[in-house]
Amino acid sequence: MESRAYALGAGLFVIVLTVALVAAAVWLSGEHVERASYLLVSEFNVSGLNPEATVRYRGVEVGKVESIKFDREDPRLILIDIAVDPGTPITRGTYAQLAYQGITGLAYVELNDDGDKPERLVADASGETRIPVRQSFLDDLSGAGKDLVSDASHVARRLSALLSEDNQKQLLRTLSSLEGATHRIGELAVKLEPAVKNAAPLTDDARKALARADTLLASMNQLTVELTRRADTLERMARSAEQIGGAARSASDAAVAETLPRVNTLLD
Repeated sequence: MESRAYALGAGLFVIVLTVALVAAAVWLSGEHVERASYLLVSEFNVSGLNPEATVRYRGVEVGKVESIKFDREDPRLILIDIAVDPGTPITRGTYAQLAYQGITGLAYVELNDDGDKPERLVADASGETRIPVRQSFLDDLSGAGKDLVSDASHVARRLSALLSEDNQKQLLRTLSSLEGATHRIGELAVKLEPAVKNAAPLTDDARKALARADTLLASMNQLTVELTRRADTLERMARSAEQIGGAARSASDAAVAETLPRVNTLLD
């Protein structure tokens, strides 16, 4: 009896353990979740990205990479099949970028959304619903680094051409000419120094002459005013004399007119 009970217990333990292992395998494999399939289209390098890599939407893990292949119609394009949870809010403005985990160099897919096209992007049954892949920050940095290296190389070539032997000789001649011009300017400054010292007294004399000229102009203005007044007085006197002369002529003419008839009477 004891052996039979022991065998029954062992059998039940094995069955329970087997069921638990199967449930754990199903849960870990994720086969219990139906996922939506999308197709990422990349024109850029996808080094470091492998099948089964993680897919994240704004940092939240939502799926896996299923396969990576070239486009048969355009070999320049790389097609990445991904499967994501059906509740992932993928819209027509959603795009993908590659991100890297620490220093391992392994890449994963990061989904983001600009928000400019809020319409939901529903995956079709064929799994051909496409999402564009944009360059990542590291790709932009790498491109900028290449451009920087190219610019630095160009500058180095220009400097090398600028510092050629002929240009160095020309530069030395230019510096020598500048040194001679500087020396001549110094000599000219020494010669002009006495004139500059005498310029101050001349300036004072000019100021004094200008002050005297101002005084003379003021006196001339007063004289002009006085002459104007005198001319007005003389004009008034001339007018008065003319009026007096006119009155005298009028009285004389009247007296003559009055005397002539009397003379004529006497003569008759």
